[in-house]
Amino acid sequence: MNSPESGKTNAGICHKRGGNAHLPSQWMIYITIKDINKSTMSCKENGSKVLSEPKEMSGYGKFCIIEDPAGAVCTLFEPK
Repeated sequence: MNSPESGKTNAGICHKRGGNAHLPSQWMIYITIKDINKSTMSCKENGSKVLSEPKEMSGYGKFCIIEDPAGAVCTLFEPK
């Protein structure tokens, strides 16, 4: 979904199939971080599960999906 004023992408919808089949069905927040690799490692060291290892989001940056020790799921996002 793009902002009518700027054309900037603000939200999106993913289907639960293919590479996303293993992810929980939910609204997913994105948390902007500076270093995807460092943040992913820190999450692992502090008891989080990495549900999707860091990968490129075409033209936007890198992301990974984590589940914290309490079961909350979110996306870490490193913009370009």
